[in-house]
Amino acid sequence: QDSTCRNGFFPDGEGFRQAQVTAKRAFFYEDGNGCPTAQACRTRSFVIEGDQLVIDGRQLGAFVCAFYPNDVGGTAGWVQLADLRVRPTDTEPAASRWQGAWTDKGSADVAISGAGNRTVITGNAFWPARPEENEWVTIHIGEVDGPIAITGHRATYGDDNDCQLELTLLADFLLISDNRRCGGMNVTFSGVYVRAD
Repeated sequence: QDSTCRNGFFPDGEGFRQAQVTAKRAFFYEDGNGCPTAQACRTRSFVIEGDQLVIDGRQLGAFVCAFYPNDVGGTAGWVQLADLRVRPTDTEPAASRWQGAWTDKGSADVAISGAGNRTVITGNAFWPARPEENEWVTIHIGEVDGPIAITGHRATYGDDNDCQLELTLLADFLLISDNRRCGGMNVTFSGVYVRAD
């Protein structure tokens, strides 16, 4: 089984669910050799009771691959399933749940508006940083602008530039995975998004 559980690859998974931390502290475990089961794999990073995480569909023994979004890019790693309560997924959310402004708190923002067959996504992504935070001579930019096809709590986007997005809506998070063809060098919309407000 693949034991990889890291920030950059997390949105490319599947079977995403939202989970709430029920332990006073739930530690993240590394994904290297012998991990996550060895005690030496435990990191200093942890989440606390009440925090909301995203977990993917994989489980290795007593561990699940989890991601905690924060203002510094988020933390990914293996977490003990016993420290979490997995929330049920609304597989037929109301159209209004998709709508609004979303941010990955890093380099990308998207907005979703409309409903049904007229639901549209617009957004920008930057590398190495947003223009107002960038010190490089040049930055690379990506854009999306067009309709999304929604099926339950999943959606897809595609445009004439061969940019493709897969979206998954959870209770408090929007996950986006792209095909790495949505902008300039190193630009990606892949990430775990929270509401901008």
